Amino acid sequence: MSSNREERDPILKAFHGDRVTGAFSKGSGADNLKKMSVDINSTNGEEIEMSSARLGTKDSDSRTSTMRDGIDTNSDVESSTSDDIDYSPQKLDDVKRSFERSPEPQQNRKRKMEGERSVLFEVSDDRSIDDSPERGNVPEFPTKVAKYDDTTMPKVIVQHEDPVSRQKPRRAIIETVKFTPSTKYSVSRVEEKKISDDATPNFTSKAQTVQVSNDRKSPDSDHTSDISQENQLMEMPECDAYFRSLVKLDPIPGAPSIKKLSPRELAQLELSLQIGDRFSDYSNDTTWREDWNGNLQLIDKEIITNLEELATIPSAKKKTIPFCDLVAKLARHGDDFTGIKLLFSFVYHMEGTPLMAKRILAYYIHRPVSSISERLQCVMEACRRISYDPIVLTHDGWTTVKADTPDGFTGGSFLIGRRLIWEKYEAVVIAFVKDEDIGDLWKCLWIEDLDTFDLEADELLEGMKKWEKFVTKKKNAVVTSKQSRPSNRFEANRNFTVDGIEHGIVLAKSYRSKAGHPWPARIMHVTELKALGNQILSRRSSSKNEIHVVFLAPFWNGDRNGTGSNSTAATSKYATGPLFELETIDVSSDTILKYPHSVKDGNISITNLQSEFRFLGLPKAAFPRFLDSHRIAMALKTYAKKEMKKNFQSAVDVDATAALTDTHPMSIRTFPFPEALLHLPFEYILSKYPDPAKRKVKSFIEDDAEVTEPIMQLQTVLKAILPPNCWSETLVSSSSHPETPVKKVQPLSLPDSKGLTPTMSPTLDVTLRISSESEKKNLWGIESFASAYLLRHIQPSSNGDIIPLHSLEEGLRKLVKSLNKVVIESEETVVQNLESRKEKLASVLVQCLTVKAQCEENLFSTVMPDHFDRLMILKEWRKACERVFKRAIVRLGHVDSGNGVTAVLSDSRCNEHITATGSFERAVRIPAAVKGAKSAGVGSRPSLPLITKIEDEYLTLAEEKILPMTHKISYLKRIKKKVSSLAQDAKGVPLTDDSDGEGGEDTMGSRGSYTAAVTAVATALKAVDMIVGGKCVNAFCAVRPPGHHAGRELHPMNAISNGFCLLNNVAAAALYAASPRSQGGLGLKRVCVIDFDVHHGNGTQDILCSTHDPRFLYVSTHAGGSHINGYEDDAIDDGLRRSPYTNHNEGIYPGRCGDVSPHPGVLNIPLGKKVTPSSLGTSLICQVTPAVEKFDPELIIISAGFDAHVNDPLGMGGLSAEDFGTVTKVICQMAMKSCSGRVLSILEGGYGVPCCRPLEKDLFLPKNSSDGSQQLKLLKLGPDLPDTMEDKMDYLLAKKLDKCHQEGFVECVKEHVRNLAANNNLDSP
Repeated sequence: MSSNREERDPILKAFHGDRVTGAFSKGSGADNLKKMSVDINSTNGEEIEMSSARLGTKDSDSRTSTMRDGIDTNSDVESSTSDDIDYSPQKLDDVKRSFERSPEPQQNRKRKMEGERSVLFEVSDDRSIDDSPERGNVPEFPTKVAKYDDTTMPKVIVQHEDPVSRQKPRRAIIETVKFTPSTKYSVSRVEEKKISDDATPNFTSKAQTVQVSNDRKSPDSDHTSDISQENQLMEMPECDAYFRSLVKLDPIPGAPSIKKLSPRELAQLELSLQIGDRFSDYSNDTTWREDWNGNLQLIDKEIITNLEELATIPSAKKKTIPFCDLVAKLARHGDDFTGIKLLFSFVYHMEGTPLMAKRILAYYIHRPVSSISERLQCVMEACRRISYDPIVLTHDGWTTVKADTPDGFTGGSFLIGRRLIWEKYEAVVIAFVKDEDIGDLWKCLWIEDLDTFDLEADELLEGMKKWEKFVTKKKNAVVTSKQSRPSNRFEANRNFTVDGIEHGIVLAKSYRSKAGHPWPARIMHVTELKALGNQILSRRSSSKNEIHVVFLAPFWNGDRNGTGSNSTAATSKYATGPLFELETIDVSSDTILKYPHSVKDGNISITNLQSEFRFLGLPKAAFPRFLDSHRIAMALKTYAKKEMKKNFQSAVDVDATAALTDTHPMSIRTFPFPEALLHLPFEYILSKYPDPAKRKVKSFIEDDAEVTEPIMQLQTVLKAILPPNCWSETLVSSSSHPETPVKKVQPLSLPDSKGLTPTMSPTLDVTLRISSESEKKNLWGIESFASAYLLRHIQPSSNGDIIPLHSLEEGLRKLVKSLNKVVIESEETVVQNLESRKEKLASVLVQCLTVKAQCEENLFSTVMPDHFDRLMILKEWRKACERVFKRAIVRLGHVDSGNGVTAVLSDSRCNEHITATGSFERAVRIPAAVKGAKSAGVGSRPSLPLITKIEDEYLTLAEEKILPMTHKISYLKRIKKKVSSLAQDAKGVPLTDDSDGEGGEDTMGSRGSYTAAVTAVATALKAVDMIVGGKCVNAFCAVRPPGHHAGRELHPMNAISNGFCLLNNVAAAALYAASPRSQGGLGLKRVCVIDFDVHHGNGTQDILCSTHDPRFLYVSTHAGGSHINGYEDDAIDDGLRRSPYTNHNEGIYPGRCGDVSPHPGVLNIPLGKKVTPSSLGTSLICQVTPAVEKFDPELIIISAGFDAHVNDPLGMGGLSAEDFGTVTKVICQMAMKSCSGRVLSILEGGYGVPCCRPLEKDLFLPKNSSDGSQQLKLLKLGPDLPDTMEDKMDYLLAKKLDKCHQEGFVECVKEHVRNLAANNNLDSP
């Protein structure tokens, strides 16, 4: 009797052996059932003929006969080949019912066994099959010898003649025997007919009758011959000695054969494995494999467990579990592995299954066990042993013997025993086979966990190269086998952790969310897991590599749970689901990320959360849910941090505790939140929060232009519900609550002014003049710029004691005094001298940055009391100086200079760099960029000036001082000499080829290329001067050639070429900004470069960050990754060089250099084959923003490459123009926090510019033919496109770029500049 649950669940019925109904599905194993016809001519002493329908011709007729209670019931069945079997539901049901009829009475069975029998078989491999027609079992193609060892139940014991050969010969055996139940018989004569591979023999003629003698010696001799042949096949072949030392190859004892599946059992197996057309709507894996080993691997197939839910809700998330784990879960004892037994039987009786594989399957499935876990271990040991057993491999056509000499071009079996590194772990080659379809294949074995995998020739070569490098670097390393320690591949997950795990809050990815974005979650502590009950038994110890997380206010459960507890107050369908959702997820760097938000200042930045939300691509209605998730996350994180300070706990042995509790170490390290806190009415509390969309939260800090709100204080909430607080109307104040530094808000403008205005008129309004002499002398004091926290640490105490940081107070007073003096002098003048005003502003800003840097050095060199937080004081000091910087620009600026100004710079000399026809990096990119900038308003008003001419003094500065610091002198001379040697009309000549002639195929130019490159650098230097000098807040340089692939010399970081680049504009600007003023620089202490080009800026990293220089932070988000470019520990690229045009299968230019971050000064973030909005947004939120805020730069330089656009011809991105605008906005917000909005953007890549000139007629086409060029639309650039500028390309490239008319490079620049201009106001309300 099955349980009620089994009656409802067909999968459980299949596992527990209940009768299953339903037709067989075509192509899903039904062709493995051999239709059989039995012609009954007599019931006693007459001939019975059986034939396989698979061996009959299409013209032959077979009859299916079953006998029930002595009655002959015949039904016609069409005889056909396996490819022409009728799979119609009606026909299959008829066949199935014929097999499932009840057996006859015993007396009829014995009577029908008497007489003379002629049996027709096809040759196959070893098996033991009951050919009794009453049992409904089909003779599964036995061979050569048939012996009857039972008086009532004839058995056929099969031996294959050539088990080693993969091309098995086909033969047909015709045997006729005459027998009675009381006698043992042997076959006296056997006829053998060879069958060609293509022909299907006709066995419709009557088989020849052979009299059988009653001789008892013949069976013994045949049996002895069979045993001898079997023992010979089971001899261990020669194999690699190192491989034999790793594995246990103990002999496998003999075991009873596995019973062949009946049709009902096959249907039961198909249902449990979800094979057949009925499952095709839910999975693509619904058919049997072609080979026996492939079907054995179905033990790992993911089984869908919520089919009923998917049938009613197609959009629901699939819930799956490996087949083996599901069988173990449903098993009631160690022998209740029905699904595994059925699968083993199916593989056991397949054609081609090696004899040794059958023995292993039979031994382990029949092996006595005492528990479910022990049976599961047997099953996995059987699969593992079959995968590497030399006998099985030999029977399956593999060679395990190492050849003395290389075999063929690839080496063949000569490579057996070679070591390699694959997927970061050590392996060894154990076998070789020459596959007719794939080619040469090598079977390899991971040494750590004895798992096998197959490699092709190029993959094996790559793995062996990695091993050679590993040996070179780790000569003294001791390789530990699996017997001494567990698999490192599992250990990598076991050792995984994230920063801040001790506070219990992370970002995690839910399997139930279609979007797959990281979401705030709480990791459950091991003490909470008891309430979950027994964990699912897993053969891979998955419980040790999984953690249980509670997602906070998830948005994805709203559709399924529209009647949630808070649905009445929900403002959208995304807020209707439960506020907390438990889920078990795998531990990896992809599923678990660090929670990036700090809780130090006690506030939540709603403005920053809104920026982060834009990258997620979710509907706007989901933002309240997103905000609530972070409100809860920050509240829990704050609680954990405070409790950890009050209640310091002694350290525990995390690994030992995790091993004892069978959990992941992160479940031990996480914070154990009290039960009372977890059961607080969070839904009610959040419902009382004001809607951020309907209100403006007052900013608590004057220089924060963002909207903030306080973090929920859960300690206070818990105290409020406890006596005596719950008895009183007022809450007893807690002395343990630490004081939060509060910044004193001071007015930025004069009392009679209307606030800080972005621009100033040339003449000062008389109403803004100062009427009081005291006010003239003291507009602001240091308390107007320094927070109360900073003042407490830098001002003398009330008793007059001098504190160690008095130098900071002196420096700040000096700055404020200078600012007061300059502002008063400037505003007292009725007629403004603009140039004098700009000079005074520049002097104040220089003094501000100088004092800031000097006092920072004093801060680190001064001995301070232990209770002083040096880093907090440093942070507040930097903010105070930046407030002075902002105030100076706002009060001394002008309508076209200072606050609210975004400058765009370019120079026509950059157009002198002329590349080859068909190159992506075309001269028209600058006119297109200028068009995009003008579309954003540049040049239409004074606050958005367009500068089209760079002074010669900046070209001199670049060539004489800055470029020698950026590139090696030899490199500069090489490029300059190469260019000067070109003819005046030369175009598209390689410029960066080395002495071997390599590296110049993509970086071509003309006689004016060097001048263009120097002009591009000079433009960047002028822009830095304008930003740091207060003439603009941010700027964009539309220049070419690009520069971020140009390093100190040729082939930076082993790149094959310079990737269209000659001189590195970004690196030159960074070095100019960070160099001391005594050396001609601007004296900034920290410069951050953010590169969002689709390629890694290997040249910039090579110049600025080849070693850790604390002045620079290089951040790059780009396409690539170790899974694409290969796994290497060193910078050597194996000669595997990639060009910008290379195919994804060969890696992404410039190679592996961008896959890792070598030191704290570099943050490389590879985003896979394509840069998508989700991946880029996640990296900006979780990695870039925290890193930049920690670095606290004084200038941010953007390598602005727009080649990650969805329509760019490189095809490596999926971003829209709006996405580039959002990235720009986020970077500007970072700059507003750290460096008063100082951002310099320099053009790098981006090639989605449609054709700008009519195409030339193809001379090779007939005159009367049309090449389609007339149908292509031209990009109209107007006067920005010089009349002399050409734009030659072939029709195919022009056609590829035609889609950029919809959105392309021009629109990307427009959004980029528009967002720079939208974030240039230092006086935001």
